[in-house]
Amino acid sequence: MTHDFSSNSASPQEQEQMALVVEESKSFAEFDQAMDEQLERLVALWIHTAAPNASRVSRSQKKFNR
Repeated sequence: MTHDFSSNSASPQEQEQMALVVEESKSFAEFDQAMDEQLERLVALWIHTAAPNASRVSRSQKKFNR
């Protein structure tokens, strides 16, 4: 079930909650991106210590733009 809230019908508390959700979503997206970048750096740094076939995963991800 989705709710369509317009700024005119929402109470001040609801507007504040919506603003908080939006801010938290942006914050999480930034955190998620930072973690992805850090993971890529760590994988690049340590991939040589992994099993020989482990690098196939990263090659297939690059091939399919993942």
